[in-house]
Amino acid sequence: MIEIEHSNTDEIIVVGDKVDIVVQMGLVYRAMIEDRLENGPFLIAVPSRKGVPMTVYQNDDIYLVFYRETGRYIAQMKVMALEKRGGMRYMWVLQKSKAQKNQRRDAFRLAVSFNVQIYNYMEDMERGLAVYPEGEGSILALETVNSRDISVTGIALLTKNEYVLEDRYILEMHMEAANPVVRAREVIEATPPLQLTATVKRCIPWRTSKLFNTGMHFIGMTHEMSEGLAKYVLTEQQRQIKKRRLS
Repeated sequence: MIEIEHSNTDEIIVVGDKVDIVVQMGLVYRAMIEDRLENGPFLIAVPSRKGVPMTVYQNDDIYLVFYRETGRYIAQMKVMALEKRGGMRYMWVLQKSKAQKNQRRDAFRLAVSFNVQIYNYMEDMERGLAVYPEGEGSILALETVNSRDISVTGIALLTKNEYVLEDRYILEMHMEAANPVVRAREVIEATPPLQLTATVKRCIPWRTSKLFNTGMHFIGMTHEMSEGLAKYVLTEQQRQIKKRRLS
């Protein structure tokens, strides 16, 4: 199932929920909410995975995934305390963020890797001020990252930084670098990168690395931007299909 994050849901975590716990290294553990203090931390037995107990310390940040008939939800938690009861280890975790819903994406996503610079959002940039990373008075990127996939509505990135949900950023995307035909024709320098405004919809640990799987949703796009992005996705999809047929 292809999914995207949506925020500001009314779903809450309750005692008895069977949950998945995602730690910073990207490992996933199965657990259950054992108890809760009044409007406070939740009690969870420290789970194991393939017989190896989860490594956890006080003040660790973890992600808790729970399930409802309407879908899957994820919330960021902080480990407040650890304790032993009858030979078992338990942790008290406090919810740090609202639950975010995972649901079916509204657009086809193309798996493709190209460079993306992430900049702090500025209204002047959204109104058309170009970003010149190496020019006089330049605005420095927060980081340069690789894309995982893209659609006409959003993009998934592998980031070193952990971004706050719903925060807004400017993305400068060098999509031509994903196409070896374009590289061979040396058109990259002549074609300016696409700059779009996006909001963070997902930011969770990526597998066993120190990276984050960050999903962003494009906002404020003009009709020309949408058409150009749709053309790129379609053209790149056709190129990938042709490549698979020839291999």
